[in-house]
Amino acid sequence: MKYDIVIVGGGAAGSVLASRLAENSNTSVLLLEAGTDYPDPDLLPDEIKFGNTSFAESPESEHNWALRGTLTEEQGETHVAQGKVIGGGSSINGQAMQRGLPEDFDSWAAMGNDEWSYDKVLPFFRKSEHDLDIRDDFHGTDGPIPVRRRQSGPWPDIQKAFHAAVWTRVTGQLRIPMVRTRRVLACGRRTI
Repeated sequence: MKYDIVIVGGGAAGSVLASRLAENSNTSVLLLEAGTDYPDPDLLPDEIKFGNTSFAESPESEHNWALRGTLTEEQGETHVAQGKVIGGGSSINGQAMQRGLPEDFDSWAAMGNDEWSYDKVLPFFRKSEHDLDIRDDFHGTDGPIPVRRRQSGPWPDIQKAFHAAVWTRVTGQLRIPMVRTRRVLACGRRTI
């Protein structure tokens, strides 16, 4: 077979890229992933289906490449979790979803990456999200990825401090879409 585009790695980026490119019916796309694909969400193993387990990140998991890395000579080797499954690390992590700071995107645009300004990437963030908690100009409601804030009730002091720092950093507007960690799940189960 001949393909217009071959993407190696079905992690979060590779999967989304393949999906977006395949929206053009004139483009043939091949996505290669060394790990398992579970096209039926009901057949997902519990370690992947539920985002509150840590076994998927453990070296013993069949869904983890279980790489080793050295931080520094003093600290020695450590386990580096890398997903060996469609979705990559996003399939074995705690399902946290966070965006970069608006001024980071704007600084990339100022360095010549014109298409990476916050205003230009925001529509793509919104397109991907189905935010279950917030309805405003900065959060999507029609996308394929359900997003819900993890915590309810009073904020811990550290989150209050983070919120205060973000609020002042963005000139009095809370434009950062993540104040609390957001999770990609519905009814306690991984949805993608």
